Amino acid sequence: MKRHAAVALAIALSAVLAQGLAAQDAEAVVLAYRRNFARASLATKLELVREAAATKGAAMGPLYDMALRFAYENGTLLAGDQQLKELALLAAAEAGEAGYAKSVDNLWSLFQAYKEPEVRAAALRALGLAGSGESRVAENLGAFLASQNSLFRSGAQPEYPALEACVEALGQLGDGSSFPVLFSAYVAGYAPELAAKAALALGKIKGDYEGYLLQVIARNPPIEKAAAFSAGMANPAFGEGERGRLAEAAMAAALEAYDEPEARSPVELQALRELRLRSARQFKALAWQRASPLAIRHFRLVQADYAKGAAAKSELLEAVACLGAMGSTEAAQTLALHLQLINAQTEQGSPYDESLVLAVIEALGELGDKAAFDYLLQMGYLQYNDTIKRAARDALVKLRW
Repeated sequence: MKRHAAVALAIALSAVLAQGLAAQDAEAVVLAYRRNFARASLATKLELVREAAATKGAAMGPLYDMALRFAYENGTLLAGDQQLKELALLAAAEAGEAGYAKSVDNLWSLFQAYKEPEVRAAALRALGLAGSGESRVAENLGAFLASQNSLFRSGAQPEYPALEACVEALGQLGDGSSFPVLFSAYVAGYAPELAAKAALALGKIKGDYEGYLLQVIARNPPIEKAAAFSAGMANPAFGEGERGRLAEAAMAAALEAYDEPEARSPVELQALRELRLRSARQFKALAWQRASPLAIRHFRLVQADYAKGAAAKSELLEAVACLGAMGSTEAAQTLALHLQLINAQTEQGSPYDESLVLAVIEALGELGDKAAFDYLLQMGYLQYNDTIKRAARDALVKLRW
């Protein structure tokens, strides 16, 4: 009898709501719903929330929040109860649709308390609608998505319904802090449907696209760093400034990774190596002189790898040319010392590589720094061929005093 009375009251109240009420009257109606919800059986609670949802009014947010709390607080006690599950799903959906920001804590608690994939996904979708402007919501969702990405990369099965809902929710929120983890999901290798959702979510994030890519390059795993760099280089809206800054960040991140004690897979090492090579090409193309210290470190790595047979001659030639575009005394000194080594080996009768020697001479001429004078002059007295000696004389003329 009590159940029927409560439902009848709910129907009557919803009819009144549909006719429109003053704010004070609306609050009284919501309070009446909440009182009846507190006293009602589980079945009647569900019917009350259904009736409230039929009004399609945002004013019912406090009732939905009350239902969320009931659902997660009783989730363990009534595990598997179909009506409680329906209540949780309905309350989450309506709290989200109402954009009731005060429900975000109870929605997160619902997500944590339940094991049912459907309920967990509903809670996350609602957070995407109700959590706008709440930084902790984006932070929590980002942490969950990062954990799912890590599971997937390790070969484990992620929680797909919640994973998809989380991606959609982060897109709804549009918080800039979510870009790195969404980008990670986009390039993780998920099924095309999920990758498309991640791409759509990325497109909804407003703000500094260059800054977001820089975050990925700085924080994410090597393969994702490389993907972010590629995305930046492929962006037609980016000019020399954006490209140079991205290349600088990519080279710095790749070099830093070499200094870390963490063991890297062959795939990651190759990604870092390619990232260095591609960044160096950008330095050269842009004459990005402020990256000179990074270009020097890169050259030394390539030089050492080449000596061990671990780098191709083309890579060393590119590293030399990159230094030639740096326009710094430090770059000139680095190449001059390399030429000194080549001269010493030639003087001792070792064979020299003409293309490499010419590349060093050309770069030193381009730099025009007097640090190279002694070593270029010395070449005229060593057993080099006429082509190399002529190139050395031409480079000497270009030196600035």
